[in-house]
Order: sequence, then structure tokens, then C-alpha cells
Amino acid sequence: MTYAFHSSFARLTPWLLVLGVFSGCASMSESQCQQADWRARGLADGRAGHSATRIDEHVDACSKAGITPDNRSWTQGWEDGIRSYCTANNGWQEGSRNQIYWGGCRGQAGEDAFLNHYRLGQQLYGLLQQVQRNDVESKRLEQLLRDAKTDEARSKAREQLRRVDYDQLRLRALITGMHLMAPR
Repeated sequence: MTYAFHSSFARLTPWLLVLGVFSGCASMSESQCQQADWRARGLADGRAGHSATRIDEHVDACSKAGITPDNRSWTQGWEDGIRSYCTANNGWQEGSRNQIYWGGCRGQAGEDAFLNHYRLGQQLYGLLQQVQRNDVESKRLEQLLRDAKTDEARSKAREQLRRVDYDQLRLRALITGMHLMAPR
């Protein structure tokens, strides 16, 4: 499953870059730049998983207001924030909620644990999504079974329903196993 994550992420990366380039949204408004506590802003950016280059976005946004961010204060805050973000537990939480990883842990002490658990969390998210799709399919097949006019149609619907039910059992067992891998 690790290969699937890497190939999916590799296909997604160019689109994330395009989204970032064309989003047109400044990281901060003029009034936020004027009132900024740069250490607190860095802390918030780190806790949100933004990379260290986030300060460049603030420099761009605030230059329009004639304000230069306090890089040193921001960096001190960011370093504290990113340490709390780059943990196995947070990786699990972010992955299982299918949150985008912005690369903030790159080169940080907790990077490996974060990424390993982020991937596991993403796998869990995928399994839970499949359970939901199977629930919808089960309801559709149950309706098909109720509406069937012939024994052959009922038999076919029952067989399809059995396959979905078996898949649900398999998925739930995998989900239980995934929860056992969650960081404690």
C-alpha cells in the first residue's frame, strides 16, 4: 500500500502546486499584518503543519501593506509549533481525516513517525470510505431484491448482496487491525 500512496501523491503533487500558484489568496490580510504577533503566527503555522517557507507567503502578503514580518520571532514560534505537529499521533489524526500534508515535517525530528502514521491513517480513511460505499450498494441491492420479479433476478441480487456483506466483514476486520496500529 505504500507504493499506492507514493504513486497517488506523485500524481497529486503537480495539481497541489497549481492550486497554490493560482489560489490568489494572501496568507494574511493587511490588518493582520499590522497587528501580527509574529511568534504566535509562527506557532500557529507550525501547529498547522505549514513548511518553513510559509514565512515567504507572509512576506509577500505584508509587503503590500509596507510591513516586514519579524522572521526571527516567526521562526522561533514555527519551530515550537512544528515540533507539536510532527508526531506519530498527529500523523495518524491528519491521515485518518484525509487532510493534506503540506510537507512541514520535512527534515524535522519527528518526520518518519509522522509520515508512517499519516500513511496508515490515510489507509484507514480509504477503508472507511469503502465501507460507506458498500453500505449504499447494500441498500441498492436490498431494494433490487424486493423489486425482483423472477427467481433468477432474486438469486442474482442475493449473490451480489452476499459478496458485499463478505466485503464488509473483511473491511471491518482490516479497520480493527488498523486501529491496533494507531499510536498510543
